[in-house]
This record gives sequence, structure tokens and C-alpha cells, in this order.
Amino acid sequence: MSIRLPALLLCLALGLPFAGCGGSSDSASQERAMPVRLVRAEKRDIPRILETVGNVEAFSTVQVKSQVGGQIVEAPIHPGQEVNAGDLLFRLDPRPFDAAVAEARASLARNQALLEKARQDLARYTTLVKQDVISREAFDLVATAEKTIRADIERDMAALQTAELNREYSEIRAPISGKLGDILVRRGNVIKANDERTLVVINSLRPAEVQFTVTERRLPDLLEIISNGILPIEVLPEGDRGKPIPGKVTAVNNEVDRSTGSIRLHALFPNEDNRLWPGQFVRVTLVLATLKDAVVLPDRAVQEGISGPYVYAAEAAPEAGPGRYRVKPVNVTTETGTEGLVMILSGVAAGDTVVSEGQLGLAPGVLAADIGERETGGKSAP
Repeated sequence: MSIRLPALLLCLALGLPFAGCGGSSDSASQERAMPVRLVRAEKRDIPRILETVGNVEAFSTVQVKSQVGGQIVEAPIHPGQEVNAGDLLFRLDPRPFDAAVAEARASLARNQALLEKARQDLARYTTLVKQDVISREAFDLVATAEKTIRADIERDMAALQTAELNREYSEIRAPISGKLGDILVRRGNVIKANDERTLVVINSLRPAEVQFTVTERRLPDLLEIISNGILPIEVLPEGDRGKPIPGKVTAVNNEVDRSTGSIRLHALFPNEDNRLWPGQFVRVTLVLATLKDAVVLPDRAVQEGISGPYVYAAEAAPEAGPGRYRVKPVNVTTETGTEGLVMILSGVAAGDTVVSEGQLGLAPGVLAADIGERETGGKSAP
């Protein structure tokens, strides 16, 4: 002890670890290791997907307005009601329309009777003019009267059709099937013909349409897939914990938005369970292709840095003891995968070991200790 004490004091004075005054072989074992979880990159067949956000739109929207005027005497509907095409929404006082129909029918009947008399006169005058009993001028007057009455009948028939059509318009019916919005007029209100006021709005929920945008650099891939068949798509509304809703892309806009460098697409969904609602935000997932033998990692292994995504690669450090690794950041190129995985296009090869959790306290060259990998999200490093 008397021999080692001066050596210990000298090493402490020089700031060196004490191992016989120069024992650097113990410094690595005394270095603090950061606890991390490691995972090994592996190859899998994985769908290549594109994720974005979109808006749900009603497949059809109708602002119901009146084509004739009158007082509303019946409104057997309520906000939020499901209606079918042809269902009664509003009924106007039918009496003025019934009176107009009766007047048109009476005028038509009167002129039809006059036409019968005019035809008889014309037949008689035709015989007389051939016998030179009457003048040609008298015959022309009778023939003109017959033609005039025939024209009056055509006018009366048109007036009757208009009156009957207005009578039909007095019962305002749903032009499409869908769900009603707020009822903006009630029983007792008086509305004008071709009134600018909207009586109610009907939104068709089935099918539902989703509109979304993607960057223009994706356009060639999308067009190629659509030309070869249907482009698979799934959406999930915000806050919905159910399964994604499958649909199909139906249209690609005919031009790229110059201000944003994006293009709009349209997709249809059956929406039999009404999970999609007009105006809703949804997460959109497009399956572009299935990549064979893609290098994948759990998405939690990839970090975002100033120069883009990166991972901490881990190399075994046997001098520090078993289960010890030196880490260094490695820039990677990625693409979104599925089931919590991300595809690594460059930077990491299959079999490489990277840090999947515990990156917060890491820096280049830091010693890390593997504390084991969770069951989901990739294979543990050996």
C-alpha cells in the first residue's frame, strides 16, 4: 500500500485514470454506456405506398329552390333526414295551381267546340265555292277562321301543359337521394317563383368522393398504374380507429397546379356505413407497387436531421465488453412502408445493426449498451 499510494496521488494530479499509473486498458470498461435498443435491417417484400391527406366531398350536392311561388302549407321533413329521390320536401298551396289548370282546360274545351263548328262551316263553304254560289272572299274568311281556332287550340294545349307542370312544381320533391341539411324555410312562409333562397341542401353520401393532391413528381408513376388497371387506395378519417376504407381512384385532374406543383386526384368509396362525411379530413394511402427484397427498418429507428433522415449505425466494441457498441450517424434515403416499417433506399444494407430506441442521448462515437428489442417492428440485433 505504501508503494501504490504515491503512484495514485501522481496519477490523480495528472488527471489520468489509475491502473499502475498508466493503465489505459481499463478506460473503455469504465466509460459510461448509453442504454439503447438495437435492431438489424432485413429484407422483405413490402408495398410501396404514398401517404397524403384529402377531403371528403359529397358525390352530388343539390341546393333545392322553388320554381313556382306560393305559400308553404306542408313541410314533412327535418334536418339530417335521409331522403330518396322523389320524396316530398315541401308542398305549396295547390289551389291557385288547380284553378289555373281548370281555366286552361276550359279554354281548350271551348276552342275545341269552336273548331268543330268551323270545320263544318269550311266543308259547307268548300262545296258552295265550287258551285260558284259564294264568293272566294267569303270562303277565305271561313278558312282563316278555322285555322285561327286550330292555332288557339295549340296555344291552349301549351297553356294547359304549363299549368299542369306548375301544379307539379307546387310539390317540391327531392331530386336525388341523400341527407338533408338545415331546413331554411318552414310551413307558412311565402316564396316567390324562382326565388334565390335555398330551401334545403341535399348531400349524397353514397358513394362518397375523396379529393386529394400529390406532388407532380409522382404523376408518371400514378398514370402508369392507372393505365394498367385500378390504383388501390385506402382512407381513414381523423379520429377513426377502425380499419382503413378501400376505394378506387376515378380521375386525375387535367393540369398541375403551378403555384403548388401538385395535382388533384378523385377517388370513390361505397360508404355504405356512412363513415365518410362531406368536409371531413382523411388520411389517404395509395399502394403504388410491391417492392421485392426491400431493406426495411422500424420507423422509430429513423430520425430527422438538418440534412435529412438518418439512423445511428452501431458497431460492436469488444474492448468495452459484451453487449457494447460504438454508434455513428448515417444519412439514409427512405420511403414510407407499412405496418410501422420504413424502406431504406440507401445508407443501410440488410444485416446492418442500427439503434431503434434511445437516440436522444447519442452522439458520434458514443458507447451504447443494448438492452434488448421489443417484439414488434423488426428483428433484434444479435
